[in-house]
Amino acid sequence: MARVKLSEYRAKSLLVDDYAGVSLRLPSLDDDIAKLDENTPYVVKVDQGIKKRGKQGLLRLNVTKQAARVAVEELASKGFMRFIAEPMFAHEESEERYVSFERTREGIAVQYSEKGGVNVEENPTSVVGLTIDTVPLPKAFVQIVMDTMNREHLSFVEINPLIVRDDECVLLDAAVLADSAGEYQASWGEDDVVEARQPTETEAAIAKLNQNSPAAFSFRILNEDGALWLLLSGGGASITIADEAMNQGKSSLVGNYGEYSGGPSTEETYLYTLDVLRQVLTSKAPKKAIIIAGGVANFTDVKKTFGGIIQALDEKLSDLQAQGIRVYVRRGGPNEVEGLAMMESYLKKNNLFGSVHGSDIVLTDVINEALEHVDA
Repeated sequence: MARVKLSEYRAKSLLVDDYAGVSLRLPSLDDDIAKLDENTPYVVKVDQGIKKRGKQGLLRLNVTKQAARVAVEELASKGFMRFIAEPMFAHEESEERYVSFERTREGIAVQYSEKGGVNVEENPTSVVGLTIDTVPLPKAFVQIVMDTMNREHLSFVEINPLIVRDDECVLLDAAVLADSAGEYQASWGEDDVVEARQPTETEAAIAKLNQNSPAAFSFRILNEDGALWLLLSGGGASITIADEAMNQGKSSLVGNYGEYSGGPSTEETYLYTLDVLRQVLTSKAPKKAIIIAGGVANFTDVKKTFGGIIQALDEKLSDLQAQGIRVYVRRGGPNEVEGLAMMESYLKKNNLFGSVHGSDIVLTDVINEALEHVDA
């Protein structure tokens, strides 16, 4: 199964009892800052799975509660949305250790170094492979890590730096990878998963739309200058369409991966489509196609969602026409006939028509039609 990275805040919350860190998020920043202590100096860091944050200027030291907003806004100006605030912990660099625990076919593999911290990679010979029984850390701490890995379906735990003082272990930084198949049994959830990359403006906008809606929206840039752009309903359709592009040896032409599902409203579908179209129009591909597709949905109304898509297409119509973009459609579900007729009429009237199909054709046929256009 897929391994996903959890936020540092969630990782430490799982591994440390009474963890004192605070998660800071742009949608709830005021409420989050209110949880900070007036008399405590904090470290404020980007919390999106980014390595070497100190060297990249993605953390702030000795931040008071009053200064936390400015610190977050400075980091947010780089495009980030998730942050963590932790009480400063005074220590000597010589105290910093590195340790990782990884689930393998042979059992738990441990890597350990007495020279941890930001420069551990410059001392590769200091990192040695050990076992659970031989790692020179307090046994109670190692047992906590093992119990947490088993309970939370974690496949990898990395702590760097780790400060050890007698029987006390302090996690200054921690990263964990979890088995996505275990999410339903774990105390972490989808909102705790982060990506080690800075989201684009479009990705961030759609993530915000997803957070504020009972429906589901996702979008990921694969190739900003792609020729094939996907506007898909349902995760199964997303995978099927992407796999067909790969099977045809044309995966490099796909600009994005994503989907809308869960019965979104006309307005929500309009907002989602508008964000996707803005990205499509920035692509430098000489010929472009938009694929509007999906399986036979059981409750996502084709007519209602197509109304939102058409509204967005109409708002960007002159730009779409100027770039010679064609739209290829294959959808099924409630109000399929009315929705497809409405879409076909609009596309033909405005010189965007590629093809329009219902559930009578195989889903993958539509991407082959789009490929004929962009590869012509």
